[in-house]
Amino acid sequence: MGKYFSVFTLTLKEYFAYRLNFLIWRLRVFIGFLVPFFLWLTITKQVKNFSGYEEESIVSYFFFSHLLAYFILGTRTVDIAGQIQNGEIINFLLKPMSFFYYYFFRDLADKILNFLLSFFEVFLFFKIFSIPFPQVNLQFLPFFFLFLTLGLFLSFYLNLLISFFGFWSTEVWAPRFIFFILISILSGSFFPLDLLPKKLFSLIILTPFPYLFFLPVKMISSPKTLMNKIDLYSLFFMGSFWLAILFFLARFFWQKGLKSFSFWGR
Repeated sequence: MGKYFSVFTLTLKEYFAYRLNFLIWRLRVFIGFLVPFFLWLTITKQVKNFSGYEEESIVSYFFFSHLLAYFILGTRTVDIAGQIQNGEIINFLLKPMSFFYYYFFRDLADKILNFLLSFFEVFLFFKIFSIPFPQVNLQFLPFFFLFLTLGLFLSFYLNLLISFFGFWSTEVWAPRFIFFILISILSGSFFPLDLLPKKLFSLIILTPFPYLFFLPVKMISSPKTLMNKIDLYSLFFMGSFWLAILFFLARFFWQKGLKSFSFWGR
C-alpha cells in the first residue's frame, strides 16, 4: 500500500505547484455554490413552505451539498483519455501497480482536498453572514455512510467509463460534457430532487445519478421527507445494483480497450 500512498501525496503536491490555477478553480467552485444557494434561499423566504422545504431546511441542504458534491464528484480520471491518445497510458501498463488502484488514490486525494477547502469556504461564508450552521441528523448516520460509499464508487466507475471512450474515439469532450449536464440536473445539484412530481422522482431514483450526492445529503440533512416517498433499503439495493453493473462494465471496457489500443510514436 506504500506505493499508493505515494500516489496520494504526489497528487496533493501537484495542486500546489500551480497556485493561480488552483485559486481560480476554487473561486469557480464557490460561485457554483452561491448561485443555487441564494436562489433557493430567496424562494423559501417568499414561500414559507415550498413543497416541504423551509428556509432552514434549504440552507441545510445546500450546506451539506456543497461539502459533499465535490468530495464525491471530484476526479482525476479526466486525464485518462488524453493519456490513451498520446500513448502515455503504456507507462502505467509497465508499472507494477493496478491502474484502477492508481487512479482511485489520485481521486481520493482530489476528494479530500475538495472537502477540506469546501468546508473552510462555507464555514467563513456562514460566519461572515451570521447564518446558523445546520445540525447533523445523527439518527440516520449509518445510512449516510452507506450512501456516501456508494456515491464515491459510482462516481469513480462512471468517470472511468467515460474516459475509456478514448480507446475508440478522439472526441471524449462531448460525452463528458453530456455527463456533466446529467449530473448537474439529475443528482440534485441545482435543486433537491424530491421537489419533483412523485412519478418523475420515482423514475430518476432508478438511475445511478441521485446516489452520487443527493441521497447522502438527504441522510444527513432531512431524511424524513424522503422516507415518505421511498424505502431506504430499496434505495440501497438499487444503488448496489448499479455499482455492480458499473464495476463489471469498467473492467470489461478496460480489457476491451487494451486489446484495440494503438498509438503513433512521437
